[in-house]
Amino acid sequence: MSRGIYLVANRRSERSAANLVYSIRASGCTAPIGLIPYDDDGPTLPALRAATTFMPLDSFPAAALALLDELRAFYPRTSAGLLRRFLAFYGPYEEFIYTDNDIVALGNWDAYFESLTDADLVHADEEYRTGGKYNYLDPAALERELGADALDSQLTAGHFAARQRGDITSVFQSAMSWIRAHPGIAREHDQAFLHLAVLLGPLRAINLCRPPHNWRSTWAGDYRNSLAVVQAAQGPGRLLHLHYSGGTTEGYAAREDFNYADCTDAERMRRLTRAALLHRTGLFYLQGQFLRGLKRRLRR
Repeated sequence: MSRGIYLVANRRSERSAANLVYSIRASGCTAPIGLIPYDDDGPTLPALRAATTFMPLDSFPAAALALLDELRAFYPRTSAGLLRRFLAFYGPYEEFIYTDNDIVALGNWDAYFESLTDADLVHADEEYRTGGKYNYLDPAALERELGADALDSQLTAGHFAARQRGDITSVFQSAMSWIRAHPGIAREHDQAFLHLAVLLGPLRAINLCRPPHNWRSTWAGDYRNSLAVVQAAQGPGRLLHLHYSGGTTEGYAAREDFNYADCTDAERMRRLTRAALLHRTGLFYLQGQFLRGLKRRLRR
């Protein structure tokens, strides 16, 4: 049984990706790591490229590329790079972990593989507590259509372990067909799409943050500082990764100390000083507004 890890990155996210890879290895996991390019501006950071196997699109089978084209047409306003995570279901690893870049490993990820014995997909997050507001325009309608417990199986698409299935293309196509037949329920979001694939597949899923496993929350926002993270990692339950869930991870918040684990002391202090200055002067927020404005213009 071949096992491996996939991440999707470009030059903009390569530093976070390098820190992620460093944290995975420092935590004892030796599984090979495949690097899928997010776009044409592929990562070039030597430390990242040396620690991963670069997997260009043409290294995946025709069925994977056909699905990717279908998803891009289905979600025209979604970045194609975000959809490339689904290539992992067709790659060389029979059992795999997909991980976003805004994550750090806090323990050995082999435990996720071990949990796949009785499941098609394993995750550890508390998305099920959100009431569906991030995935669905009309969560109540989803429950009416797919059952009162439909929202209980929600997951964070930024980190999960899964096994390959020969029928995965038909599973994904069923999710697309359901969305077409029920407009106005699901958000145009890769995470909602993956959840519907779990519901409709059906894919057997295990959330390690729910009973009887009761692992700790993996969302960084649930912890005030790095001390709280370390204390939570002592148990009860396990805490093998921390996810910033799309938020900024420039190291300014106390709980973000882990983001510079791969840096030297001098480099870490330079980055922290820069982050503090950006926040103190308000330039960080102005920078964010500029980038959001630019994205809006490009979408027109």
